Amino acid sequence: MEVIDVQVQTFTREAMKYHPNLNEIEVMIRTVFKRESAFTSEEEFITGLRAAGVKAIMMSPMGWAKANRDLAQIKEMHDYMGHLKKTYPDTILGCWGDIDPNLGDQGARELERCIKDVGMLGIYTGAILTGIPVNDKKYRPLFEVCAEAGVPVKLSVGMTAIGQGKPGGGGVHLSYENPIPYVDDVAIQFPNLTIIAAHCAWPFHNEMTAVMIHKSNVHNELHGWSPKYFPAELKREINGRLQDRVMFGSDYPWFSYERLFHDWETEGYKPEVLEKVFYKNAQRIFGFEG
Repeated sequence: MEVIDVQVQTFTREAMKYHPNLNEIEVMIRTVFKRESAFTSEEEFITGLRAAGVKAIMMSPMGWAKANRDLAQIKEMHDYMGHLKKTYPDTILGCWGDIDPNLGDQGARELERCIKDVGMLGIYTGAILTGIPVNDKKYRPLFEVCAEAGVPVKLSVGMTAIGQGKPGGGGVHLSYENPIPYVDDVAIQFPNLTIIAAHCAWPFHNEMTAVMIHKSNVHNELHGWSPKYFPAELKREINGRLQDRVMFGSDYPWFSYERLFHDWETEGYKPEVLEKVFYKNAQRIFGFEG
């Protein structure tokens, strides 16, 4: 079966120089994902994707768009992701931008550049990444660029591995990750913008279902979770009303494809639903050729 993975970690040795805290990410991989971390070469990274038959959309190796990030470094990081897309076009479909919303018009101009010249398919942002709820006016210049260009924004929802197990959760406000009001507000403010909620939205999964049923421009990709642990209500909706609105995301290489494919295929989803989740929905929503 074809697979489009809308959330792959850019986990090459070359990319990791852009990450602000490698020790923190190593601890998270070991404690939350129960995997030994091993950065790979570009060739090994691409070989793993090809072996799984996956076409990938990459997340920024910076990890999250914290304030005070140097714009020159952001541009260099985006150009590195563009290099991967240009070098491995059979495997890399594009990337998600990573821009601090505090940058305002400067950030919007960088986003325009990347959509035009780098192969960026949209921007991935949200409160767990920036500390700022997504309905804040600071995001407006970025969302306007995406709406104008006809590309999606991806917004974090639900529980996150970032800060998990730390006193105070590393300052992450889980309440900001509720699709209602935050994603719902963005969908109202930008009715022509394609919005993709990122993660299983637990413990707000029923709110996520309500937003998708009510707002036709909102979808959901489910990276960072094994489908074995999806709530029963979500599993039912994927097999039913939401089967055209849900996409596969992995967090590879933090999750192995062998594990994720097995778990998706043994949770009772109809074959035609798996086809939609694994690639047909992403083809339609992103406008990829079949």
